[in-house]
This record gives sequence, C-alpha cells and structure tokens, in this order.
Amino acid sequence: MPNDRVLTLSEAAEMIRVSTRTMGDMARRHRVPARKVGREWRFLQSALEEWLAGGPAVADHRSSPDTMVAEPRGQYELPLTGFGDTAFSDNRQRRLHRWVPWVAGFSGSFVTGVLNKIRTNGESLRVLDPFAGVGTTLVEATKTGDHAVGFEINPYAALACRVKTNVALYDVDKLVDAIERFADYADVESLNNMQPSSKPPPGFRSRVPFFSPNVESQVLACLDFIGNERIKWISEIFQLALGAVMVGFSNYSYEPSLGTRAGAGKPDIEDADVSGILKRKLWDMHDDIVDYQRDFRSRSTCIAAVHPLSYMKHSDRIAPESIDLIITSPPYLNNYHYIRNTRPQLYWLGLVEGTDDLKDIERHSFGQFWQTVRTGPELPLRPDVGHLKAQINELRSRNREKGAYGGPGWANYATSYFNDCQDFCRITKSLMRPRGSVVVVIGNNILQGIEFKTDKIFSEIAESEGFEIVDIHLVRSKRTGNSVVNSPVRVGKVSQRIRLYETAVELRWPRARN
Repeated sequence: MPNDRVLTLSEAAEMIRVSTRTMGDMARRHRVPARKVGREWRFLQSALEEWLAGGPAVADHRSSPDTMVAEPRGQYELPLTGFGDTAFSDNRQRRLHRWVPWVAGFSGSFVTGVLNKIRTNGESLRVLDPFAGVGTTLVEATKTGDHAVGFEINPYAALACRVKTNVALYDVDKLVDAIERFADYADVESLNNMQPSSKPPPGFRSRVPFFSPNVESQVLACLDFIGNERIKWISEIFQLALGAVMVGFSNYSYEPSLGTRAGAGKPDIEDADVSGILKRKLWDMHDDIVDYQRDFRSRSTCIAAVHPLSYMKHSDRIAPESIDLIITSPPYLNNYHYIRNTRPQLYWLGLVEGTDDLKDIERHSFGQFWQTVRTGPELPLRPDVGHLKAQINELRSRNREKGAYGGPGWANYATSYFNDCQDFCRITKSLMRPRGSVVVVIGNNILQGIEFKTDKIFSEIAESEGFEIVDIHLVRSKRTGNSVVNSPVRVGKVSQRIRLYETAVELRWPRARN
C-alpha cells in the first residue's frame, strides 16, 4: 500500500507534529506502534495513521511481541483519609511500590491515610520508619514533601529503599541509554550462548539448584553487564530489577515463605527468557520514574535518608526529640524467616558473601532469628505486663521432648522478641517530640498452638514506658497465613481455629522532658 512505508524517528515525529525526543519517549514507553531495529526506532506510516485516528495499535512491552493492546496511562491512586487496609498486595498496582514483591509490610494507601490523619496544620512532618522494609513509608512521605528517614538492616530491602526514594534525582535519558545498551547486549547473541565471567556466589546453598543450568548462565551474563555499569545509581536500579524478578525464573517460589517449586507441586523452570523479563521490568521502572518526576518532583523537598543499619543499635543517628511521626511494622513474632526469605537476592546480588554476614544480620534483627536464640540457657523475660510471663511458661512446657525445636526453643524466641519490644519503646520515646505519634502495624501470632495477642502485649509494654495508647485499630480481620497456622501440622488437634488479624497500634508521646 502507498502509505505502508517505513518511517525513521525524525520522520515519524514530523508526521505527528512532536519533537524527536517526545516521539522516542513515546516509542520506548509503547505509547505508539513502533519496532526497534538495532538501536534505531522504525514506524509504519499506516499504523501511525490508525493510532492517530483513535484505533488500537500499541504493543504492550509486558506481553508477547504479537499481542496488541491499548495501554492506558497509569495514575496514582487518590489518598485515603483514615487507617485503611494494610494489605501489601495493594502495592502491586501502585507506581514505585510495585517494583519489589515483599512478603511483609503494608500498603502505600495505608501510609497516606496515616499521614493525612496526623497532619493538622499543613506543615511538613519529620517521619521515621525504624523497620523500613522496601520503603513504603519513605516513598509516601517524600511524595507529600515530608522529611523521611528510615533504618533497614536487610541489605536487599535497604537497596530497594535507596533506589525508590532517590527517583527525583535520576537522569531519565541516562537510564534509557543504559536499558538500550542492555537490550543491544542481550540481542547481539543469546545469553544462553555467552561465556559469562561472573560466577555463582560461593557461599550460597539451597536444597535444590536455585537456577536450572540454562537460566543460571543467563543470570550470570546479566550480572556481567551490571558489574560493568559505571554509574552507581543505574547499576543499583538494574540490581533491584534483577532481584525483583529472579525468584520468578528460579526453582523456588514464595508459598508464602521461600520454598522449592517441587514442594509446592510445581515443575522446575528449565529455561526462561531472562533478559526479556529483566528488560520488561526495567521499562516498567522507567515509566514509574518518569511519572513520579512529572507528578511529585516539585513537592519533594528532600530525599529520604536510608540507614542500612539496625535501628536498635544505631538510633543515635537521629537527634533526640526530633520525630513527629513513626509509621512502621516490625518483624512479626512468627516471621522467623524474615532474613532467610531474601537469601537468594542477598547472595546473587553480592550483598553478602557468606554465612557470617547473614548471621550477623540475624543476630541484630528485631526479635532476632529463631535459630540464634532457640538453644542455650533460658532467657529471662524483662517486660512485666499482663499474663505474658504465664504464656511464656506455658509455651516452654509444650513439646519439651523436642528440645530446641519444641516449646523451650520457641519460648526463648518469644522472650527475645518481647524484650526487643521493650527496648524499642525505650529507644523511641527519646526521639519523639511532645505529642508525637507512633503507628505500629502488628498482629496476633501463634506459637506451638498458643495465641499471643502481640498487639495488645506491645501496647501494654509501650504504656509501661510512658506512651499513651490512643487506639488499637483493627485494619485486617484475616491475614495471610491463616490456613497455615491452623493446620494440624502446626497446632495438632485443637478445639477451635484461631484467626490471624492485624491492627495498627496508635501511640502518642504525651509530654516534654525536663
């Protein structure tokens, strides 16, 4: 057909009356029908005419090359005005938050609701998240122009915090160039046929091979490219993107904790388009960065400070009486796999080198890791609240024949956890401004068939340290893991099922200090 000629980027831009830069950006973000030939964009005139007339014709880069869909422009959700549902699954559709799947944490809309509730005079707040996870609190605070600071001891989660909270600073053109260079690198020759110089992390061990041979070779070739990237923030974006998708083409899955695919009744993944999956992730991240800079850059008065350290050990980095609001969710009493869930990312991204690094993180985590405290002498319980001591003693009496794997080991673990709750309150009260607010997302937990109403115990500990209990908001009446903790394997024969719930404990520091 006469109008089925192929146009260059400049010819396509002239045809629809936009700059070549705008046209290139629209092509990269798949807003117009286009194909990449080497490093150059090419356009069919007939396809552009159909697109201008309002017809379908945008190839979605998240689908197969032959799938044609209309992709609407994503928008940020409207903020909530109260304590909403904390479910992290809400983040899967939210810009920036959707970058990293996370088995713990809360939703961005929940954080926005808390910020709106606490803010009374329109002034910016000094916001702290002592257990920042992948940065939900920090991202939402920077979007509203608040001053945010976070601590995160898990190096992979800290990487996510740093990358997501620095988006206002990124040079998008340099990121585009890096993604296109990666596309060229991956397209020159199949990653399967490359001889990568990177090696599997020597300290990483798994019950079955984490990657099948073909997949592992491709991953190592991607790590070669990332390792040769000279701009640090671009290298970190690539690292985070790879970390976010790597479990998806591994022989493991989250069910909800990390386990083998075979154990979940799924076949191993023998091969995968690793570079294609990574490119799609990178373009999604690129789109979110562009949208953020358009919508929020002018309102971001500062970049969040992220400390890749333990809050419990390094809280002195925060000035006394400087914090207006804390929004956080510490590791749960039954979340004893917190660090282990990210072992693949920690090792394969070079964030830890061996078991000593991992054990150091586990020893200094809130509540510690179960295996670091289950053996040894009986730990003394420090908080003197409610019936906690009686519950710990009851827990210690369960399944004693199993030793460290029975009640005695779990009692040490629970004792360590509630001792840390007390330490957290003692540390935090010194940082709060008078009438400052603390919102802690936490829920009940079940150990050896015994229900611990962790939210209420935590509230009593906080009150004993001088905080006022404003309210305990029920934000989720049923949460993930409900079917697991009530299974006969975990609790044996029980007369009734115990439902896991989640609350937001709202505290206030009531007074000025002498």
